Amino acid sequence: MWKKELDRRKAVLATNIKALRLEMGLAQERLALEAGVDRTLVSKIERQIANPSLEILVKLAVILKIPVTTLLTDKK
Repeated sequence: MWKKELDRRKAVLATNIKALRLEMGLAQERLALEAGVDRTLVSKIERQIANPSLEILVKLAVILKIPVTTLLTDKK
């Protein structure tokens, strides 16, 4: 049962990061560079392959100028 919720949250996270990144006009590489993470990690998060740590989520949220909770919140 938790697996389904995890998959749903990964999908929400992927959608939100990509949308916010594009809104800011950032390439994956630029977002990763500014957040101090590997570009492939940003790609994996957006493709729902990676399960990022809280540290990574905070780094990305700071660069995207949003609360970390926004990354995990479904906008529907």
